[in-house]
Amino acid sequence: MTVITMSRQIGSGSDELATRLCSELGLIQFDKRLMARVANEVGITPGEIIDYSETEYQRRGFFEVLFRRSRPVAEFSTWVGNPAAGYERRTRVLDEAGAVDLIRATVIKAYEQDNILIVGRGGQVILEDKPDVLHVRVVAPFEERLRRMQESQNMTPSQARRYLQEIDSTSAEYLRNFHHVDPDDASLYHLVVNTGKLGIEGALGLVKQALEVMPHPGRQTLTLGLG
Repeated sequence: MTVITMSRQIGSGSDELATRLCSELGLIQFDKRLMARVANEVGITPGEIIDYSETEYQRRGFFEVLFRRSRPVAEFSTWVGNPAAGYERRTRVLDEAGAVDLIRATVIKAYEQDNILIVGRGGQVILEDKPDVLHVRVVAPFEERLRRMQESQNMTPSQARRYLQEIDSTSAEYLRNFHHVDPDDASLYHLVVNTGKLGIEGALGLVKQALEVMPHPGRQTLTLGLG
């Protein structure tokens, strides 16, 4: 059984690498669809899943930081109670920290399913104490990432440059604020792969080799139906 977390630089080819890993290793990528499947484990109805990741995070302004204001992110409902006393529906407004806590709980539940690829969302920190999880960081030279963004998103060079710089900055801030780590800290990962030097095929081969030497302690697994 396989669980991988993938931290990545946007434009590094991580999407293609993730697709290849899922296809060749039979993994399920952790996304909103998977979150809906495990929602009941954390008491959330599937239609109200909150996916507050680096891509949804927006940098806080000076005054928000100064006064430690926490912005509302989403509203969701849960059923509380028991069969004897009955159930009632309660609504809760999540701030940023609450939304990240919900992501954390859902990532841990997803880990219990096995055969999961978790891209982003602080997975390398949330599952850092799990000995059977492979933590991978995917990087590439800035100019290579710039070229990929221009081609895939039809951006001008200046647009792609500004976009990458903003995404890099907000992603790092997200991980610092909510997980207290620097995404470029190599000690967080078993493997850092540079697709600019290795290509997707080379990176794929290294990830597969790393999986072969990972420990696989016995643990109870749950069946995840995605039919």
